[in-house]
Amino acid sequence: MTDASRTPTLSPDVQAAQAQARQAGVGTPNVLTTPLDQVRAQARAFQLWLTGEPPAVARVVEHRLDHLPVPATLRLYYPQDGAGQALPLYLHLHGGGFAHGDLDTLDRWKREIAAEAGIVTAGLSYALSPEARYPVAIEQVLGTVHWLHAHAAELGLDPGRLSLGGESAGANLTLATAQRLRDAETPLLRAIALIYGMLSARRDTPAQQALGDGRFGLSTDKLDWFWRQYVADEALQDDPGVAPLFGGLHDLPPAILQAAELDPLLDDTRDVAQALRDAGASPWLKIYEGVPHSFIGMTRLAPQAAEARSDLVRELRSRLA
Repeated sequence: MTDASRTPTLSPDVQAAQAQARQAGVGTPNVLTTPLDQVRAQARAFQLWLTGEPPAVARVVEHRLDHLPVPATLRLYYPQDGAGQALPLYLHLHGGGFAHGDLDTLDRWKREIAAEAGIVTAGLSYALSPEARYPVAIEQVLGTVHWLHAHAAELGLDPGRLSLGGESAGANLTLATAQRLRDAETPLLRAIALIYGMLSARRDTPAQQALGDGRFGLSTDKLDWFWRQYVADEALQDDPGVAPLFGGLHDLPPAILQAAELDPLLDDTRDVAQALRDAGASPWLKIYEGVPHSFIGMTRLAPQAAEARSDLVRELRSRLA
């Protein structure tokens, strides 16, 4: 919790946004009671509703990366201004507990970042669990970063200004990829962004104990279900590759950390921030009050989501300047 004296309460703006979603018949499905194919379909419908009228960008280009061990599609959003320039890139990896989500997840978020920051923003259709378990998605992301660096000139990108980020499971893949790049001594990333990261399978943190009952959406039981899809062997859940919070946090790119106050995963962000400080880094950290996990998708509905987007844009522009 951000303040022990605060009573956990959804902000009126988020309550109003959730009411609009219920009225529209969309929302986040319950993975504990819904078949996975329906979870994916309902999650996609919710994301399309959140996008609404797509914000304008100069162009959207997709590349099929067939050279990866498991092929994936990369979608690039180019800003209106910047033709003829080598632009920075922010590759955002969607959440969904490794089990759902696609290129249209946070489509509005990615378009808004491209437009507001004036940088190329991207998404990746990494393979989902349980069909593809750890480490398939990490290997796809790693291969994508190498491909972006190698093909930067033809893509209109500056290879020295590539950044990677994501929310929830996407933050896990971001941190794990950054650790692998560091260990291979290939510093291809200028910055990383970890947004309410799913960075460990711990069930005993203060936030899990206080907020894991699911009254704000995400619960400890749902997180356990997601982890079981990602790794078949529960003993692997503490492996640093699976839970990058337990991996080395030294010599990583500058980190932008964002978290939700009403999220059972809150302590993952707090603890990775402290571990980065202990390793000599100076991460930027902000915890948004009165909001639950997954709040950043509400940029057209809730001011806290728009604030988080603007904060990320500012920090990305600073690090990619």
